[in-house]
Amino acid sequence: MEPLHDDAYAAAADWHNRLDEDDSAQTHAEFDAWLAADSRNKAAFEAVERTWSSLSAARVDARVLKLRREALSATHRLRFFRFAAAAAVVGVAVAIAYAVNPLFKADPTARPATIMGSATEGGAFRTAVGERSNITLSDGSSVVLNTNSRVEIRFTPEQRNVRLLSGQAWFQVAKNPNRPFVVEAGDRRVTALGTAFDVRLGAGDSVRVTLAEGKVSVEPILSPLQRLISAPPVPQLLLAGEALVVSEDAPVEKVKADLAKVQSWRQGQVVFDNDTLATAINEINRYSSTRIELADPALGQLRVSGVFKAGHSESFVETVTGHYPIQVASREDSRILLTAAQ
Repeated sequence: MEPLHDDAYAAAADWHNRLDEDDSAQTHAEFDAWLAADSRNKAAFEAVERTWSSLSAARVDARVLKLRREALSATHRLRFFRFAAAAAVVGVAVAIAYAVNPLFKADPTARPATIMGSATEGGAFRTAVGERSNITLSDGSSVVLNTNSRVEIRFTPEQRNVRLLSGQAWFQVAKNPNRPFVVEAGDRRVTALGTAFDVRLGAGDSVRVTLAEGKVSVEPILSPLQRLISAPPVPQLLLAGEALVVSEDAPVEKVKADLAKVQSWRQGQVVFDNDTLATAINEINRYSSTRIELADPALGQLRVSGVFKAGHSESFVETVTGHYPIQVASREDSRILLTAAQ
């Protein structure tokens, strides 16, 4: 079976919501026709069903419903003696609280990139903090820029070249075996013929390449001197569902990727799955000019799960302070300081 595309998941999520709201014979007939149209549709719908089945018991759990009301109202604060019990269900509560915004629904507020050159065969493109933009290339490929990102594109008859200078980008590559699509980010070069993948540049020129479909090869970019004195690098092949992580302080690592989590930013959302609060705050801060900070770094070791709207720092703060022993110490135009609850 071919790999599932995010379009199949998007349609499956829409059908799941529609069937919940409309149980008519006509709706079921249309749903059956959609299932029969492509075997991947059934697989995508079953994946959505499994996710919701895992939450089915919690949806009617009184503790979860109470936590959800607290998160939305932000009028109650958990104390340490209640924290252990609440933490066990907070991930489910957050997931349910944001279920009205399906993971695969596009964000209509995304604004186009600032164009600093021609969009036909190349140019320079960037997004500001909180922006997301789609760029259609002349060969039929497309690039989606995440928040605060920059790329330079240059096409030649022999090769399609992209340089990710900062941030994160998604690449949907049109097939052309005679004209490779090459993305350079940090000290890595990614080569694809026809595929879909995500590249993210982090602190210290760390690079993460995540492959959703097809195949790509990833290799180091050598300086002229390195090419003279070193053996040619051996490219690493990535298959769908794999990611390559490169950083200065750790060996190059190939890992299994959580594709839904990696791709969620393209729908204007941020997904956490048992991540530390420090990691979650760093990710939320990428999408807003208002920065969230912790007065005590020890609080950053708390664990967070859930789906949040990118750029909605206040909603994130309300949810966190509603379920953890944390309170807002001060609030300014561009800074929210969190501290342990008294």
